Amino acid sequence: MCQNSPISTEATLTLAQAAEQLGTTPMNILMHLKHKLLVGSEEDGEWSISAQSLCAFKAKNHGSDKTLCKKHSCSNSQCGTCS
Repeated sequence: MCQNSPISTEATLTLAQAAEQLGTTPMNILMHLKHKLLVGSEEDGEWSISAQSLCAFKAKNHGSDKTLCKKHSCSNSQCGTCS
């Protein structure tokens, strides 16, 4: 998937797999999808997360908290106020 990972960037992951990759929960992955921080699609109640979007998210947020902001009303870890 990402550097030195056996998963191709063309692959998709389940909510559980994406959560494991980010060290978070499936619910948090759903929130990332809702806030367009990750790309995915739902079919018959099952989510597929783009491995490429997950790699891009990991690269952009390397070393930072992967959860959404809980301190402010912005609900977005990208706003810069939650450092």
